[in-house]
Order: sequence, then structure tokens, then C-alpha cells
Amino acid sequence: MSRDMAYLLDILLAAKDARDFMAGLDKAAFLSDRKCQCAVTYGLEVIGAAVKRLSDESWRKYPDIPWSAMARVRDLHIPADDRVDLNEVWDTVQDDTPVLISGLERTVPPEDEI
Repeated sequence: MSRDMAYLLDILLAAKDARDFMAGLDKAAFLSDRKCQCAVTYGLEVIGAAVKRLSDESWRKYPDIPWSAMARVRDLHIPADDRVDLNEVWDTVQDDTPVLISGLERTVPPEDEI
């Protein structure tokens, strides 16, 4: 497996995990569930780190995926003061991960085929 394909798989799995951890929760439930907050925030950190490691070629190869926004996702959620903006985490998972998952599912083979 190429290095970029491994990063793309990491991004896809982390996005799916974040989505799945929040499944069935409304915003109030998410904001009161510390375990879920930590799990989802970690997933977003993985996404941000992996996107930054992708080659320019991968960014160009898959122009439908908002790479720049995804690269900034870690910085948005872990600012200089180390306080996580849970409202921003909620919004990112609700609004951005479905687009990311959809784009990557068309690109990345299933995990058991890699």
C-alpha cells in the first residue's frame, strides 16, 4: 500500500469513527458526554495530521475533497490555549465529515482489500 493510500485510509476510518461515535446523539448529549468528546476530537486530530502528510499529487488527484479545510481541522479544534471548542467539533462532524466520507469512499478501497 502506498503511503498516501495509507493516509487516505486513516482519514476515512477516523471520519467514520467520529460520525459513528456521535450517531444518535443530539448536541446537548454530545456536550455532556466526555468520552465521546475525547474520541471524536482525537479522530479530528488524526484527520488533520494525515491530510497534512498527503502528497501534493493526492491533493490534485482528488479535487472534490476540501483538503485545505481538512488540513486546518486540527488547528481549529486544538487552538493555542489548548481548549477544544466543542461547538466547532460538533459542527465539523455534522457538516463536513459526510462530504469527506463520501469522497473518500469513492477513492479508497475497502480496508480488507488494501
